[in-house]
Parts: sequence; C-alpha cells; structure tokens
Amino acid sequence: MLEVKDAIESFLPTEGLFTLYKEYTQSTQMCPRFNFFSLAALIGAIIKRKVSFQRSSYALFPPLFPNIWVILLAPQGKGNKSSALRVAKNLSLKLSSKDAPKFLAAKLTPEALVKAMAGRILTEEVIDKVDKNLLHILKKSAQGVLYGSELGVLLGKEKYNTGMIALLTDLYDCPTEWSSDTVTRGDQKLYNVCISIMGASTPDWMQSMLPTDAFKGGFMSRLLFVAFPEGWNRRIADPLPPPEGLEEKLLQGLVKIAQLKGDMSWTKDAKQFFSDWYMNLPNSDLGVKASYLERKQDHLLKLAMILQIAQDCSLTMTKETLAQSLHILGAIEPETLRMIEYISIDPRMRICQRIMESMESSSKGVSEAEILDYSWRWLARAGEFDEAIRLLLRTKKIEMITDGSREVKYQLVKEKVNNEL
Repeated sequence: MLEVKDAIESFLPTEGLFTLYKEYTQSTQMCPRFNFFSLAALIGAIIKRKVSFQRSSYALFPPLFPNIWVILLAPQGKGNKSSALRVAKNLSLKLSSKDAPKFLAAKLTPEALVKAMAGRILTEEVIDKVDKNLLHILKKSAQGVLYGSELGVLLGKEKYNTGMIALLTDLYDCPTEWSSDTVTRGDQKLYNVCISIMGASTPDWMQSMLPTDAFKGGFMSRLLFVAFPEGWNRRIADPLPPPEGLEEKLLQGLVKIAQLKGDMSWTKDAKQFFSDWYMNLPNSDLGVKASYLERKQDHLLKLAMILQIAQDCSLTMTKETLAQSLHILGAIEPETLRMIEYISIDPRMRICQRIMESMESSSKGVSEAEILDYSWRWLARAGEFDEAIRLLLRTKKIEMITDGSREVKYQLVKEKVNNEL
C-alpha cells in the first residue's frame, strides 16, 4: 500500500528535540502530526510557568505561557492517537519528580480538579492564621496536565460536570491567583496556575458529548484540535525499537528544558513578521470557526515558544521559528476547521454533514443517486433528504452544477483559508 504523506512533515524541525522524537517514533504507525503535537504539549507542560512571553504591556495583554491544549481527533482506529499521547507521557514518567509534569485524570468533577491542582486546602481562614513570612511555602503552584484518551468524559453533559467548561476557560490564561468560591464549598485559592491538556477523542464522540455551553464564551477556541489527515496511512508489520541511546538523549533534552527560567523576547524581524501577518488577516465570518481563527495568534505564539526552546533552549524567538509555527498550523488547519464545524453541529443535523462528506472526494460533482446511496442510513424520514439539500444550497455550503447531461449534480463550495502573509 502506498504511504500518503502527512502535510505537516514538510515543516517539521530538522534539529533539536522534535527531530530526535521523530526518529524515536519513526518505526510506528502513529500519525506524524499526532506525535509532534503530543511532544509539543508535553514540553509546554514541563516548562509550566517558568518561561513566559509578554507580547505587550501586562495591562493590555496577560503573559503567554506555552500550555497548549492539544486534542487529537480521529475516527476509531485511525492514526493511533491514544498511542501517540501514551508514548509522550511514558517518556515524561522517566523524569525526576521535580522535572516531570503532574498528570491529572480526565474524569474529574470541577471541585475535584480544583482540589487536585491545589494540593492542599488554603481557605481565607487558614491564610489569616499563617505567619505572613511563611505563607509562600503554602502557596503551592497549581499546575498539571489533564490527560485522557477520551476527553469527552471530562467535558461531557453529565450533571457532575456542570461548571467544568467555565472553570477551564477561567484557568486557560494561567492566573497568578484564582478563587474557587463559585466551584467548591468555601473559598479555595489557586496560585500560579498553569494547566495543560493532552487529550484525544473521536469526532462523533465529541459532537454527542459536548454540552451546549462549550461553544459559548470562547472555550472551543482555546482548544488546539489536531485532526487526522484524510487519506494518510502507514502500516508497519514488524516495528523496530528506537536506536540505542536515543531515549537517553531525549530525556536529557527534557531535563534541560525543565531547568529553563525567564522571560522570552523576540527579535525585531520576528516582531515585524508577526505584525505583518496579523494586520493582513481577513475579517472572520461568524461562527465557531471564526472564534478559532481569532485566537490563532495565541496558538501561533505558544507553539513558536515551544519550537524555539526545543530547538536550542533559547529564550529569543526568531522570525524563522514564527514562520515555522505558522506553516505547521497552516498544514493542519484544513482538517482542524472542518472538524470544529463538524463538532459544533447538533447531531440532529448529521444528515447535512453526511451529504457534504459524500462530495469531499469529487471534483466533478456528485449525483443525487450517489449522495443518497452514501447518506440514506442517517435519514429519519424520506423528506429529510430534500430539506437538507435545500438548507445546504441556501447556506452556500454546496452548489448545483451542470455538465451537459440531464442528471442533477452537486459539489462543495470551496472555502479559502489564509495561512500566509
């Protein structure tokens, strides 16, 4: 079987930790983009709050930390998404306790998550009784990684999960101090918050499990969805172990990263590159995809921080690293945007999605008979098909075409994505 290349491979680093990790995972069936972003999320979790980037004054922008929230998305059995997360996590478990991130179970209530991150209860009453000179000893940093091969469990609609979306949205920007009075009994304080997410799911599971409020208030735009590239495949019947000594090099590199501390700056060229890109972004349309694109600047800078540190442990972000980060995000963006739209659609509108899916592989249009053959299993009643076709035509998701024959055909309306300057 001919192996289809993952688009991200053209832009992956050629030196540093990511290059070592690519060699480390080379003899596996795991999707390259899943491996890359699993390591990226792990590196961000290891850095925690020890390295920050201040884009402008603190009064205008909070400092950025490299705590990216990575969600690997693929149909069941595709891309080995859970394996990619597990390999990265297992690597970190070989680090010392002071260097390794703290992994938190994905199945937590909001109250349990706060307590797990806090480590100890610090109510106002306790704080008042403690010697103020010793208080910093009790103010343990609230840091950790939400990890789960099925993230829908964490974000699901169950009653015990009420408030989880709002809680995570609050914690995304890594507040120096945060109060839990609206989440737990009493006033629990979190200090120096830094939470990362390493999760995976199937698109259908995410669509059916996410509550309605996940698409409000900007939560979805904070997630970096890494969707399986359609058509990619790799089969390895007898995978070889990594080259001897490679794991030790990776661990040494991660230890070096864990010891970094300071403020990251950027070169004049990097700052100008970012400005040119940002100022030339087109106005976004309404909808959940627009929310992602509006926060793309944060994903771009956080990933660039990780790329720079993984390459040479430098705290100076270069134009080349920013450009590389933009290319990598651009390589996954077609699948990312499509998956965001898929997840955000009510399951009752799934027939519309199936009709659009039937047209994805055709450049010459698809007949009604072919569309029906693909999608009839999801029809609740006969008239639903005609209703879905009319809706998709009115929203300009599809268009009717003619090829000289009497047969009615439809094709997708192509969307333009701006990734470059």
